[in-house]
Amino acid sequence: MNNVVLNNTKKTNVRWAVAGVLALSFMVMFLGRTVFSVSGKAIMKEYGWTSTQFGYASTAFFIGYMITMIPSGAIADKYGATKVLIISLLLSGLFTLLTPVIGVSIGSMIFIRALEGVAQGCIVPSAMSNLGRWIPKKESGIACGLVQAGCPLGSAINIYLAAALLPVIGWRKLFFVYAIFFPIWCVIWILVGKSNPTEHKKVNKEELAYIRQKPQGQKTITNANITKSDIMRTPAVWLMCISYGCATYMYFFCTTWLPNYFAIGRGMQISAGAAPFIVGFFTYFIGGFVADAASSKFGDKIGRKLVQVVGMIGAAILIFLGANATNPTLVIAAVSISYGFLCLTMGGYFSVAPSICPSLAGVYSGLAGIMGAIAGIIAPTITGLVVDAGLKAGASNATAYGYALWVCAGVCILGSILALSAKLEPVQHKNN
Repeated sequence: MNNVVLNNTKKTNVRWAVAGVLALSFMVMFLGRTVFSVSGKAIMKEYGWTSTQFGYASTAFFIGYMITMIPSGAIADKYGATKVLIISLLLSGLFTLLTPVIGVSIGSMIFIRALEGVAQGCIVPSAMSNLGRWIPKKESGIACGLVQAGCPLGSAINIYLAAALLPVIGWRKLFFVYAIFFPIWCVIWILVGKSNPTEHKKVNKEELAYIRQKPQGQKTITNANITKSDIMRTPAVWLMCISYGCATYMYFFCTTWLPNYFAIGRGMQISAGAAPFIVGFFTYFIGGFVADAASSKFGDKIGRKLVQVVGMIGAAILIFLGANATNPTLVIAAVSISYGFLCLTMGGYFSVAPSICPSLAGVYSGLAGIMGAIAGIIAPTITGLVVDAGLKAGASNATAYGYALWVCAGVCILGSILALSAKLEPVQHKNN
């Protein structure tokens, strides 16, 4: 049924409850991911690790993360996301629990963080595949922004919890506490979520028709005959996914190093590191609205990449200013607003898939996730190397860490250029 339902029965809004629970999965995911970064100062002190060694352990997560991105997205596209999500969240909780038990040396810490990455690598493509079945195209930017907002929310909650609990229970028990959140989410999903709206008893036919309707004045995107190969050989897909990788370079710098930047580089309280994530939480929503509004006004070719181009430029300028500011308030404000601009782009990046390949959104998200994971591998390692090189050259902590922020600014500018170059059109099937 493609036309708007013209009767007096009010449609249900179960899709937003499902999107909300998916947002919680991202929040829990980031609790398990960023607990390592907020514990970094204590871990490095206890084991005598350098910034470079800590960077290697942080990088290990993203090596594992990259492995499962595309396969899990393809499985979720074909069989539904529920089993993939539940298994990946439960394994993530297990590996979070085991991190302080197994990670007693740099080698064993690299091993367990890589396993955590393998588990968490399934979450994003599966969630986005699920969202593609539940959300109509005209709401895709807002929905993607809502789900992605769980990431900075998890990071912000983590920093406040760490500031309160680390002095009391220590870094090891903090991992044990966070591991509990993963099975709790699985119970919530079983009660609320489904892989498909047709499987949900509380979705009425009006909402189902609304989800399936095609936007007026837009061409129908037929995905019945496109394949994974069609997606892989579409230039715009690669340009947008690599651009996303540029965005996630700074994103994962913030995830893995920002608490240390404020605590070690700037000598501030660890709670200061929460400010960027609070700003990012709100700009995720704004970015989703802007992406949908821009697409409606300018069409997908321009509108679906406009927020990425503007957001990346804003992030680059402000993080560079933050790196060079001396006043603590200005440092926090500039870095926080920079992260906010970066988070504006996320709803836009993940709303591309519903626009050009909705039935294979999991595959697209998996490819984007791999580009993001590569950035996640590079960012912590390069940051550690840059910081150590700066310190060895005689730079202060603030200056040495500032160099790493300069790198983030340059990568963001590159990402904006790549997004601007992409020609966003529906993926077409090509006969071999």
